[in-house]
Amino acid sequence: SGDSVWWSELKKSLMSSLSRELVFLILQFLDEEKFKETVHKLEQESGFFFNMKYFEDEVHNGNWDEVEKYLSGFTKVDDNRYSMKIFFEIRKQKYLEALDKHDRPKAVEILVKDLKVFSTFNEELFKEITQLLTLENFRENEQLSKYGDTKSARSIMLVELKKLIEANPLFRDKLQFPTLRNSRLRTLINQSLNWQHQLCKNPRPNPDIKTLFVDHSCGPPNGARAPSPVSNPLLGGLPKAGGFPPLGAHGPFQPTASPVPPPLAGWMSSPSSVPHPAVSAGPIALGGPSIPGTTPLSNKLCAIYQRPIAQLERILTIVSEVSSSRDCWDETNIT
Repeated sequence: SGDSVWWSELKKSLMSSLSRELVFLILQFLDEEKFKETVHKLEQESGFFFNMKYFEDEVHNGNWDEVEKYLSGFTKVDDNRYSMKIFFEIRKQKYLEALDKHDRPKAVEILVKDLKVFSTFNEELFKEITQLLTLENFRENEQLSKYGDTKSARSIMLVELKKLIEANPLFRDKLQFPTLRNSRLRTLINQSLNWQHQLCKNPRPNPDIKTLFVDHSCGPPNGARAPSPVSNPLLGGLPKAGGFPPLGAHGPFQPTASPVPPPLAGWMSSPSSVPHPAVSAGPIALGGPSIPGTTPLSNKLCAIYQRPIAQLERILTIVSEVSSSRDCWDETNIT
């Protein structure tokens, strides 16, 4: 039926969004742990976040293979005019640098392997680029007469590349890393450990957590009594181990008379709001580059992403029960 299709698409969209957010949490963790190569590899492979600062550094350093490899996670040469011009400017710069070093074999290799693809779109331009091989100094070409040294040329090109990337629709929503508290993934894991500890039949006051590979469980007590009730700073009042209480106007996590063990030793650092460090196409031409000038979920569903992950299954169950009548979907049911 129509409702079942709607519900199926809702679940797919929800889980897809959560998976995307998980990648961001992993990126933040890798960055905090100084896994520099790994974090940029995940940025490229996921295609969720284009790190402009990293891209700028690689261009300034002339690491052209890495520049193109990183770009390939977000766009290809023939995706649109913006992408075509981005790749053309990079490969043209690489070609001119080889000529400036009088490395003719390298220049020819770049011409054949990297620049020939653009002859399909502008054959005359490709011929003009090829003729640069015959000049002692390519600056004899009028369009390249103002070409300076390598460092300044890369900086000028980078300004234009940034404009092209920002205007390219394929990079939309991929240039800004979400603002997260420090060590958000650690915080979630610590919350999970506290929840698991609450479910222990005989919770110890100071449990020894040795692994994350399996759920935590306190061993049999050795004559020690369960600690007196306290307020858990991570999750607040928690329900009894018997299961979730009925979903009400104040949410599933209600204070109860059940003893609440003290929070586990924090695995994460003190959180604070710190953002992740940052981060129409004209025709391709021989001279300096020039630049002419997904359906979101309903706002009502946005409330879902503000809830702890432990509530998702309960939320999905409630939505399933009311999916036959969309008017029943109300934010007040999931506060």
